[in-house]
Amino acid sequence: MAGGPHAAAVMCMSCGGKAIRIYEGREDDHYRCEACSEKFGLDWRRGPAQEPCWPPSEEEVRAMQEFVPEQKER
Repeated sequence: MAGGPHAAAVMCMSCGGKAIRIYEGREDDHYRCEACSEKFGLDWRRGPAQEPCWPPSEEEVRAMQEFVPEQKER
């Protein structure tokens, strides 16, 4: 149950693309990005997502662009 139904897809931590949940645990979920194939985990011990994680909000996209310079070109 970890992130719940709203966390089936999230923003990739590496490129900002769409990452799909590949494993759903009790406290964490694992994801694989459709764009760059990066795999990563997210800790959901604070509770499941309360709203859809994908698509990201404009604020989340702007924050990602600050941390991933390649995103500024897309």
